[in-house]
Order: sequence, then C-alpha cells, then structure tokens
Amino acid sequence: MDQNRPPYWLGEGDKVPDPPGAAVDLIRDAVLGAGFGCAPIWVRLPVARIKVALANGDIDLAPLGEQSFYPAEIALPKDKAGNIDLERALHNQVWVLVRTRDNLPLSTNPVQYFKGKTLGIAQGNAYAARLREAGLTLDEGARDLDRNIEKLRLGRVAGVVVAAVAPAHLKQALDKYKGEVMQLPQPLLNVRLWLAFNDNFYRAHPQQSEALWTWLDKNRNRLGYVMQRYRKD
Repeated sequence: MDQNRPPYWLGEGDKVPDPPGAAVDLIRDAVLGAGFGCAPIWVRLPVARIKVALANGDIDLAPLGEQSFYPAEIALPKDKAGNIDLERALHNQVWVLVRTRDNLPLSTNPVQYFKGKTLGIAQGNAYAARLREAGLTLDEGARDLDRNIEKLRLGRVAGVVVAAVAPAHLKQALDKYKGEVMQLPQPLLNVRLWLAFNDNFYRAHPQQSEALWTWLDKNRNRLGYVMQRYRKD
C-alpha cells in the first residue's frame, strides 16, 4: 500500500523506503523461502486498487484481508476440503485507541461501548465491512493512523481502529503522544490476512505458490523476529 502504517508499511507515495516495513520484509522472506529464486519487485498502490490490480494481473502477489467475496481471478490457499485455508494466513487483531483522559475502564468491551459512537479507521481496510455488520459506525475519511489520532485528539471520533499482530507493536506509534492516547486491552476483532496470487500466476507457478503459503504457516512467528529491526530503528 502507498500509505504509512508503521511498523508494518512505511512511507507514502510511489517510492519504497529503506527499510520498507516489517510486513514487507516478511513477504520478501516468504518469497525467497518458497523457492521462487528471486526477490520480489515492489509496486506501491492505493489500498482500494490492490485487489483490482491483483485480479487483473497487473501484480502477481498481494496481501488480501478477509472479504465476503473473492474474484475467481485471485488464488488463495485451500484446505483438503477445497475451502479457503484458515491456517495458512497471517493472523491479526483489531484494537481501539482512545483518549487517556476519557478514563475508560480496562474491562471495556469495545464492541458494546462504541455502538452509537463513531470510530475513525484508515481508508481501504478490508475488515471495515465486518465492523459495520457488528453495528459500529465508522469514519473512513483519514488515510493513515496519524491523521485518525489527530481526529481523536480533537474529539471528532470516539476511538481509532488499528490492526496489529501483537499489542506491543503499537507501542512505538503511541510513544510520541506521551500518554495522551492509549490502547484498550480487549481486541475489537480477530482478522486474517492472506498472501494471494493472481490466478494465472498461480497456475504458472503452483509448486512455489503452495510452498509460500506453507512457509507462512510454519513461520508464523517470523514477524516478531523481523520486528526487532524496527524496534532498534
């Protein structure tokens, strides 16, 4: 994506920064570990265009969140029954950030508490539909976490939705707000993210594609190791 969502995706616009982000590093490791024999070439796109570009074959591989419908032109890992494999995926949790001065109890159930209130969420998130189905009201007007937190500080939203593999991954992003913003302990939602292939690319390289999905399943803790680089930086 062409949006700055640290620590997983860094920078904005067309240029890929160095380092590019922990999730980008993980995808590179998966491609190399799967035996493709080359490092991936990165293409930065607006979030809303990624699925379309993947289905059209403009790109070969991209992260894809849980959705109600997957185009036939996109290949996802399948289990023995032919269903989408829920294990060979990246597992994330969705959390809510709030103003510390609001003094919400640590036991707050975010799904219940935020019904009737507005949550800020970055544009293009695949799990937005699931949150609306749960009865939550979303403001998708801001493109990244910093802009959403600014809305929170100004009182324009009651909370900010953000995904992370582990709660500790958000600590660095919150440190700069010097205790003004905190994360509720209870997650809002559990979500999955797959590395999906364009179907024509998958058919041309089935062995390596399957190996990539298996590599992710076997190395599901790898992201924690990759994160060390970004903690040091």
